[in-house]
Amino acid sequence: MRTCSLLIGLLVLGSTFASGQAQAQGCELPQVLLTVDKSSSMLGALPAGGSKWDAARMAIGELTSSYADSIAFGLQVFPYPDRCEPGVVTMDFGSHTPEAIMSGLGEPPPSGGNWTPMAQTLDAAYDHYLPRISVGQNHLILITDGWQWCDPYESSSRFTPIDAVTRLRDSGVTVHVLGFGAGVDSLTLNRAALAAGTALPGCDASLSDPADMNHCYTQANDLLELRAALDGIAREITEEMCDGADNDCDGLVDEGYDVDVDGYTTCGSDPSTPGADIDPTLADCNDADDSVHPDATEVCDGVDNDCDGATDPGCACTNGDAQPCGSEIGACAAGTQTCAGGVWGECEGAVVAGAETCDMVDEDCDGTVDEDADASCGEGMACTADGCIDLTPDDPTGEPVGDLPGEVNDAMDTGCACRVGVTTAPSPLAALFGLGFFASALIRRRR
Repeated sequence: MRTCSLLIGLLVLGSTFASGQAQAQGCELPQVLLTVDKSSSMLGALPAGGSKWDAARMAIGELTSSYADSIAFGLQVFPYPDRCEPGVVTMDFGSHTPEAIMSGLGEPPPSGGNWTPMAQTLDAAYDHYLPRISVGQNHLILITDGWQWCDPYESSSRFTPIDAVTRLRDSGVTVHVLGFGAGVDSLTLNRAALAAGTALPGCDASLSDPADMNHCYTQANDLLELRAALDGIAREITEEMCDGADNDCDGLVDEGYDVDVDGYTTCGSDPSTPGADIDPTLADCNDADDSVHPDATEVCDGVDNDCDGATDPGCACTNGDAQPCGSEIGACAAGTQTCAGGVWGECEGAVVAGAETCDMVDEDCDGTVDEDADASCGEGMACTADGCIDLTPDDPTGEPVGDLPGEVNDAMDTGCACRVGVTTAPSPLAALFGLGFFASALIRRRR
């Protein structure tokens, strides 16, 4: 007995702890009110057999059974109890068995005389929801097979359900519109889905024939389509949203929106995803890199590290990048600069310009060879294409060229054989003597 009491106590303690933990995490099951049309037309037959009412009961039973642990269902039927009375909530939000749901749906609708007070019923749902708005999700699934209709019919009331849907939306309740069968008022339902903010992507709200494609609401024409439609809506409701809450009550918050686990989600970064109303400046712009998020420090790496839309502000270069530097003219050779801290470093490995020397090489890298290179040859020397040369050449005899000591070579020279720069012709006697010498030499050669 003592052991049994201990086990019971542990179970209670564990349950209390789990409940407290779920509350600490802010986990609340979505509240979903099933608002079901119970007008006489729901007794109409489906193409595959059976009535719309029987198909609705079956699909609703399967839905509440499949999502009993993840959705707090409520049930509203209309009209109630009959004719054109607004619908009432027959089961408040909670965890209900399929059998309880079936009981809440009650008997089948009468064969005639039950109309379709959609707008009045949605207003009654609004009144029911007001004191029960959850900090989590609040939804209503409208299942109807007809038009806004009471006896006598007033055509001016046709679009009143749209206003009722708008009031629910403004109070924080999301309405999902589901038309069942070929007798629905497609134009009203399309506009209602648009007003609810649950219109299907790319839909056409002007369509008025249930057989048309591309409606804004969800159209189901048999049991299989009704099952699929309800399951699709439930999946959408129970999937994790990017809102800082544990929507699916699995103990994790915003899972799937913080893949790199850096504490920042992608919420608000894509207008088409849940959480799109979150400030986009708080969104993680790269959920695959935990070093990139709104509070990260910007570094010069070619990445928008802090997700502000600017890449490497204030950086002259990207860390690790390299570029050539220096000159490649003449004897110079280029080096390499590497970026560090967003600033280009020193030029390394370059051959820089030097003083010009007489060697047919452009040492100062200005595109001209051996200019200003005379100094490299030494005093009294000059740089030419043949190298360095002496600017003061010697006489071939080895004697200095010029006047005798103390004598000036000019017109008054004495002791000079000639005057510099003057040319003289030979005298007649010297010429005669020369001819005689030449003739004597010729006679001797003939002997």
